[in-house]
Amino acid sequence: MNDLVNTLYLFLPRTALRLILAAACAASLILTSCDGSPVVRPKPVISVSIEPQRWLLEQIVGDRMEVKTLMANGGNPETYEPSFSHLANICRSIAFFQVGNLGFETAIIEKVRANNPDMPIFCVSESVDLIHEHECENHSHGAVDPHTWTSAVNAKIMAANMLRGMIAIDSLHSAEYINNFIGLSARLDSLDSRLRDILPDSAAFIVWHPSLSYFARDYGLRQLALGAEGREPSVADLRRLIGKAQISDARVFMIQRDFDRNQADAIVAGLGGEVTVAEFSPLSYDFDTQLISVAESIASAATAD
Repeated sequence: MNDLVNTLYLFLPRTALRLILAAACAASLILTSCDGSPVVRPKPVISVSIEPQRWLLEQIVGDRMEVKTLMANGGNPETYEPSFSHLANICRSIAFFQVGNLGFETAIIEKVRANNPDMPIFCVSESVDLIHEHECENHSHGAVDPHTWTSAVNAKIMAANMLRGMIAIDSLHSAEYINNFIGLSARLDSLDSRLRDILPDSAAFIVWHPSLSYFARDYGLRQLALGAEGREPSVADLRRLIGKAQISDARVFMIQRDFDRNQADAIVAGLGGEVTVAEFSPLSYDFDTQLISVAESIASAATAD
């Protein structure tokens, strides 16, 4: 079935594609049981780009909406390319909440608008104090570091943008959304306070991909990224960066769960074996517990003998 869908995507005119998408969306809403009795209509669907957004939005909409993620946990936003079937799923949505500045979002946004001209699209990173590429050691992400969700402070701003979006598309239930947001806001404030209690002052940590820049900025940490965007670093690059890591007195190497552990161990050996390796998953649904885990790993390494 997916092969057929992808073939249609390649060869059918855009107008025909829109008709097919519209028909598929309409058909998905027509439900009857075998005995002809009415069936409960499915919940309205909202699409988001990544799992941390889904967690935030679900706290606001509760059981009133179904939130679908375009890129599930385990994907790589740097290389992810949504298939036609993924894009077709958005046609069932009453709105799309994008992070903003993610590469795959930029690649698909015009196509989404073309196929869904009446669907509102909201950028949830609006009003976030963005980190630009010159602030990120050895890294380029276009003009802006897109990992805005790896921050309890930013998450609160993103949630507020989601709230505004929900009120715009479903004002009838705005009081419910506002009440849910108040609870979420308090939870994010508690997360921020807990992280500040856990983390030591001015601790340094190493990452391969600089996905914790906003986290580091929030809590006065020093992030040293060893990886280079779009290419493998040379031996000379690694020697220079390992030397800088030694000077920084970084005690922990935070790696994403899909990172080659053998490569991580080789880098740690180059640092003299005094650095521990800790895993984290910045794209997990439960991003709040991931941030706590990162903070505990940094704090534990900083206080180790």
